[in-house]
Amino acid sequence: MDTILLITAAVLGFLSFFEPCTIAAHTLFAVRANHDSAKLRWLALVQLTLSRTLLLVVVFSIAAMIGLAELSAKMATLMLSVIGLIYLITRKINLPVPHLEFYRLIPRHDNLPQGFKLGLTLPACTLPLVVIVGTLSALTQQPGVAVLAGLVFAVMFTLPTLWDSTHELNAAHRAFLSKAANLSPYLTTLLLWSGALLIWQTGV
Repeated sequence: MDTILLITAAVLGFLSFFEPCTIAAHTLFAVRANHDSAKLRWLALVQLTLSRTLLLVVVFSIAAMIGLAELSAKMATLMLSVIGLIYLITRKINLPVPHLEFYRLIPRHDNLPQGFKLGLTLPACTLPLVVIVGTLSALTQQPGVAVLAGLVFAVMFTLPTLWDSTHELNAAHRAFLSKAANLSPYLTTLLLWSGALLIWQTGV
């Protein structure tokens, strides 16, 4: 279970960047960072990475401490199938799901640097992926492993932004990001439905 949790955190964390409601804000952040001095750029990237890591570590650790005794194969299959369907539906219908902006809980949050604001926000289209990793964390009932899952998810989620912030975003790269944003929900749906099919067939 520990290995499954960490692999899932890595894969879904990386996919989180490419979801449509996520990639635009992160690309804008990267463009701004590219125009800053090296010192300000790395300061913003550190703020983004640390705040996101802290948020996800806390979320997954709480899930692990609350715990979940078991999740039947039928329920797991249904959960992944429904989440996959939601991603497919969002390609045609804009669901009114808000971003979770945890930075608003901080006094005088309007004065926070953009790196902290972005890091302490869970975009709507990443919430189902966070729920999946949170559920696996709850099943392990091991806060220590959940901390690792939060670290892995946060790093993989942030890596593309780190790359974009330190490299020129030329026309070819922007076109790639646009295509990735269009294809990502379909890929996410395929992975989730494949996982659901595997669980249904094996009963694991």
